Amino acid sequence: MLANTVVLVTRLGFGTTAPEDERFGIDMLERFLHTLESRSDKPAAICCYTEGVRAMVDDSPVLLNLQMLEDAGVEIIACGTCLDHYGLTDRLAVGRVGAMTDIVEMMARASKVVTI
Repeated sequence: MLANTVVLVTRLGFGTTAPEDERFGIDMLERFLHTLESRSDKPAAICCYTEGVRAMVDDSPVLLNLQMLEDAGVEIIACGTCLDHYGLTDRLAVGRVGAMTDIVEMMARASKVVTI
C-alpha cells in the first residue's frame, strides 16, 4: 500500500506544536519514521525541503531512523537549495542532494503524496 507513496518532510517535527512542545513534535517524527521502518511495505521516497532538511544532517535526532529507511530501500532526498539556505550542505549525513525538479518528479510518479 505504501510502495508508491512519497512522504514530504517540511520541518524537523511532526504536526504543529507550540514552541514549548518542540521536543514533543521531534519525538513524534521519530515515532512516525520508526513505524514506517517497521512496516514490510515502505514508501518509495522521503523528500525533505525547507526546514525538513534538518532531519538529514549529522546531529539530527531522527538520523538513525532515516538511515534505517534508506538501508531498507527508501530513497531519501534533500532539497539542495534548502541545504544551501540553511548552511547545511556539508553536514548531510543520509540520502542524497536533489533539486526541486527531483522532488516534483517523485511526487508526479507517486500514487500518493503525504506531507508531514
